[in-house]
Parts: sequence; C-alpha cells; structure tokens
Amino acid sequence: MDVKCVGLLWFVLLAFCPFSVPDSIPIGMFKAECHDRHFRLSVSANFLGQKFRFDVQGGSEIHEISDQWAAECGYTFTLDSWGDLQLRASYLACLVENKDSEFQLLVWFVNKDSNGEEKSYPLLLTCPLQIPWSPREFVCEENYMEVSVLKRVPPDDHMGMGSETRSPVGLDEGLTEWRVVFRIPALHQEGGMKEETVPVRMAHLLGYHINTTDTRILMRCPYGSKLAYTLQDETELEVVSPTILYKVKWTLLTVDMSVACSKNQAQMDGSNVLWSLPRDLLPLVHPPFIEKGLKLGVRGRYLSECVAHQRGYMIHDNNGTLEVRIPFGAEGGFIKSHVIDGRYSQSYFVDLFLLREWEDAAWSLTRQQTFRALSIRHLPRPITFINRTVTSQGEFSVSLCCFPPDISLVNVSVADQLLVWEEMEKSGVRLSQNPMLNNSYTYLLRIPFEHPLISQKYLGDRFRRYTFSGVFSFILFPDEDVYNHPATVEAELQDVVLPKLEGECTKHGVHVLAYYGNIDSSEWSMYVGDMGLNWDLVELGGFSLEAHERYLSLEVPLYAPGMAYEGLGLQGLLVSLTVSLVHFEVAEEQTHLQRCVFPVNELLVCLPNGRMVVMVDTAGVSPQVNPNHTSLLDPACRPLVTDQSRALFSFSINSCGTVAKNDGNQIIYRNEVRNMPPFPPNLRPLSQPQPHYRVPLACVHPENGDHTLSIYLPSHPPTSLPITPTHKTASYIKPHEDKDERSQSLPVGG
Repeated sequence: MDVKCVGLLWFVLLAFCPFSVPDSIPIGMFKAECHDRHFRLSVSANFLGQKFRFDVQGGSEIHEISDQWAAECGYTFTLDSWGDLQLRASYLACLVENKDSEFQLLVWFVNKDSNGEEKSYPLLLTCPLQIPWSPREFVCEENYMEVSVLKRVPPDDHMGMGSETRSPVGLDEGLTEWRVVFRIPALHQEGGMKEETVPVRMAHLLGYHINTTDTRILMRCPYGSKLAYTLQDETELEVVSPTILYKVKWTLLTVDMSVACSKNQAQMDGSNVLWSLPRDLLPLVHPPFIEKGLKLGVRGRYLSECVAHQRGYMIHDNNGTLEVRIPFGAEGGFIKSHVIDGRYSQSYFVDLFLLREWEDAAWSLTRQQTFRALSIRHLPRPITFINRTVTSQGEFSVSLCCFPPDISLVNVSVADQLLVWEEMEKSGVRLSQNPMLNNSYTYLLRIPFEHPLISQKYLGDRFRRYTFSGVFSFILFPDEDVYNHPATVEAELQDVVLPKLEGECTKHGVHVLAYYGNIDSSEWSMYVGDMGLNWDLVELGGFSLEAHERYLSLEVPLYAPGMAYEGLGLQGLLVSLTVSLVHFEVAEEQTHLQRCVFPVNELLVCLPNGRMVVMVDTAGVSPQVNPNHTSLLDPACRPLVTDQSRALFSFSINSCGTVAKNDGNQIIYRNEVRNMPPFPPNLRPLSQPQPHYRVPLACVHPENGDHTLSIYLPSHPPTSLPITPTHKTASYIKPHEDKDERSQSLPVGG
C-alpha cells in the first residue's frame, strides 16, 4: 500500500538560536515527510543557491553533514533527477532526539547566493513511530549500512542472543567497556574465517558507529569500511560480520550484528531496467527461511500492487536472485533527453526502495529496507516514426513518438523549405502535439498529396508515387541542444491489377497459369527457377507453352530444367517448381512455389553432396525377395525404410562398399543392391553361395569435384556424365532480389 504520513510534522521557525539569525521560510520550497524508519526532507531546485549545505543540531551541538560524517551517522543527501535536494535521516541517526515512540530532528538548511551571502533556515522535524520496531532491522542506504536489534536483558535468552560467563564484579556498564568481534575471511584459507576483537572505541575509529538506546543496539558503517568483505556469486554483496559483547546486570551477553547489502547497479535487459539482488542473504539468514513480505516504493512512497502492475513494475525470483524490472521510462522515474553525435538518447532515473521481511530460526521477524537510485544513462532511443497515411484520403499523415516534456518540436523542413509551427496551417500543413498517459507527447503532421512541397513521379499506366521528405527539428531544455530527425514517406495510388500465378500438379509435371492482370504483359519477364523463359528453354525442357486471352499456360515436365528435387521416400518423389514474374523497372516480383509428390517404384538419385539415394522394387522378382533382406555391397548397409516390395537406401559415395573408378575426366562410383537373407553362415544353402538378386548402381561425377544432381532409373545406371533429358543434370536456383545474381539452393537432401 502507499505510505501515508499520519504522524505530526512541523516546520518551526526558531525565535532564538545561538548559532545564526534564522531567515523566514519561503512557502513551498521545503517538503518534509515521515516514513517507516526515517525523516525525508526535500528542498526545491528553484530555491538552491550556488552553494548549499545541511547542518543538524542536537542540544548545544551543531554539525555540518559532510560525506564521511553522514555515512557514519545515518544521513543521506543527494540531488535527485528533478534537481531537488533530498535529505534522508535515520530515526536512529546521530543528534536525533529519541523519545521511544517519537523522534525529533532539528535541521538547518544553509543557502549561499551569487553574492556570497548565507541564509539559514531552521526546520524542526517531528515524526511518530508508525510501525513498531522488529526484533532485527537492516537499512541498506546509498552511502551506509545499518543494523539494529532488540536489546535483551537477563534472564531472557532470546533470538540471536546467548549468555556467557559472568563478568567480574564492578565492571563498568558503560558502552566503553563493550567489545566487538569481527569475523573476516582468512587470507590463506579458502572459505575460512578468522576473528578480530576490538573495543568499541577502536571500532568507532575504524568507521563503525555502535550505540544503544533504551530498547535497541545499533551499528552503522559506510560502504567499503575496514573489516568489511565482499561475496560475489550472481550478485555482489558487501558484508560486515561483527558480534557485540556487552554486560547487563553482571551478565556478559552477545548479539550478532552482521549486516549485508547488495552493491549491484541497474542495467538494461531488453526494454526493462533490471536491478538484481540476492534473495537469500546467507550471512544474515538462519534456515529455515520464510518470506513474510516484499514491497516496492518510489521516491519514498510504497506502491500498491495495483499501481505497480499499471506501471509495469515487477519482482521476480530467478533461481535465488530477486530481479526488479521496471520498463524504461515508466511513471515514477525521470527521463532526461540528450543529443550525442547527432543521435537522440535518453537517461532514466528512478529513486527506488525495497522492503523485505522474513522469519528464520534465530529471529522471529527481520525487516530490511534497501534504497537505491537506479540510473540508465545515455541510452540511444530511436524515434518511433509511424506512417498513418491512408492513400484514399489524399494526404500524408505521420506521427513521431514518444517525447518527454524536456524536448519540443519547433519546426519542420519540407523539400528544403522551412515551415515554422505558427505559419504551417496557413500553407495547408497541420501539426499537433498530443499528450499520452505516461507524461510524454506524440506529434502528428498532415500534409496533402497535392501540396507544392510534395514531390510526384509518374510511373505509367495510371501509377503515381507521392513522396514526403522532411526534417523535424526539436529543441532540448534546458541546454537548448537541437536534434534533427529526417523522415521520408512514399504513397502510391494505383488501379493496376497485378499479374497472378497459379499452379497444380499433373500426372507428368506441373501446370502453371500466369494471369496477365491489367498491366502491359510485355513489361513482365517470366522465370522458371532462375532461368528466363525463352524458346530455347521451352525446346530444351520439353515445355508446353500456350498463350490465351487472359492467361499464359505453361506445362513443365517432371524431369525438365528448373525442377527442384527435394526428397525421395516411399510416398514418392517430392519436387518443387518456382515460377516468377519480374518487373525490372519497378523491382516487383510475383512468385509461385508449387510442390508435388510423384509416385515412383524405382529411382536412383545422385546428389551434389556426394550421396546416392536409391529406391528398388522387388515385385516380380522370382523367387520372391524380401525388401528387408536387401543390402548394399557392404552387408551392414541396410535399407532406411521398406514396404511390401520396395526398399529405400541413402548412403555416401565413400561408404557401403562403393567402388570408385577414374574414367577420363570423370569418376564413376559403383555399388549394387543385393539380396542378403539373414541365414547363419553354417546354415546357408550350398545351392545359393551368392545372392541371386542384384541391382547395379552407378553415379558419375566430374573429376574436378563439381558435382551436380542427376536422376536415373536403377535399370539404366549411367556410364558417363548425363546429357539426355531423361538422364539429365537437375539443379535448381531460387529467385533472388537481383535476378542477375541468384543464389543456388540445395537439391534433394540425403
């Protein structure tokens, strides 16, 4: 749920202060809020002088909030993405007046103007404790780690605490007598730890602020402090592992004050900002671990599940890593526009915090708050240019999206003529800025086709192309950088019915109909595969070509040039034919791919990749031959698949006993299909010492290795390179965008 400040909060102008004369507090320049465990004070960017600082006062002591002191004492101050100065102070910070259920802090904001004059503004912040303290609480701030635990007294021996030997009588019960035992990794012992014991005073000198209230024990330290160490698996974790020894009523007690915080920064993951941190903080968790609560907040405010869902914020457990995903530019963050080397980019900042609560074996409830200012800087953001033109409306309609409030469109240049926003409508150009739900804008421009600045090109046969070519100029605030976005849009009006191709499988090949349409058919060239259709190709391939009133009829035989042979199986021979109509002048192409399966009983295919695919038919063989009992010269090479009478083999020309023989400038690869019944050697009939069924196979390839695809009947194996239409070389080249440079596709796979 969203956090609501229900406690008291006062801005008090002190009537008297011994340090400086306070100035009157301007209305609206300061904003203060009470949160779960901290004060939050914001100073408007409009009020900040050339130099400024925060001082805090406790009693007669006043202290400037410097970087080091802030980290040790529980203060965090930053300039947020909007330029406002933010101060967060822990309820357990130094100089905070702790009244158990109420906390009070006196802050002085000191502003120095351009004349060097300082003005001081006192602000008294008072906040109630809205939610009772948990037994153990962690804070992972931007500049420090903090842990506080419930202080127990004997005879109770509660969670995370243990009593040891009684202390000597008379031992001072003050904080100065406390001891701190730090556990740190041993240098020469992998996974081993060693202990260093120091007095509290020494721990303070090392940057560890250790203190106690009436009810709690506190430790705080800046990141990178001495005796801290880093654990790094999927995410980087900084850890401090101290145990504090203290005395209450003559009994020496111990309390584990370990604290660990993730140091991971945000990164982009697709369109999301991703922040990862470990789910199980092993230095802090004593299994079994039970997650009790998980909340996200932005700019100090918790997000309800409904609001988080609407904005696209998500938390996901990815194998022990908590992943917080926020869409880039989502509401709650801040977008800053940039122009870098002429390119538009954006930075995105979101002031995030995460609340986790869990139970484990040692603590009934642990509460952890993590504050992290996530930033993605200078991410190139392409402008979304949308062509909304409807040609029948006779005008261009284009939009550009999406722009944050710090960038504004100032003018548009069309055909090198500058159109200023205020004068566009007079010239027939309409431009509008339209707001969107996420506080961004989109721009919509409309300009008629017939506008003098729109170029036109006549393409013939009632075909006209209109072209809008413009440059949209934006200005970025406050730096006043200029970004220019060029855009070109074309629209064509036509009443042409384009040619259309249809195909069907016949008993002997493929039948294609090419419908002319209503454009001059002489402007279109027909291709079969990659070959231009001409009378030479018609004669060579045995094509049948007939011209009709509305269409051209083309019959392509099964084994003709242009056929692509894609596979051979028991179902038959799978072939495909691609027929294209190409208009070179306007680079248009109409293509039809027709696939057909032709039943075959026997076939031998020699593939360019050096494989043979063969189907043999044992029907009619006497005595009967079982296709399952056939093999190649190598008896181990058996059929891939069989049916009642057919067997299908696929093998490399360098395997299965294939014999290669040089014959001039070609190589003949020979094998054969045999009948190899599965008789044991000692039971083979003497009357059949050799297989009685033999089908010779042969493939011929050039000696230079430039193999092509060839198809034969097994009963007519080749003796030389195939040249006849029946035993032809069949290669297929797919259509390419440039018909002069078409790429060859693979024929039948083996």
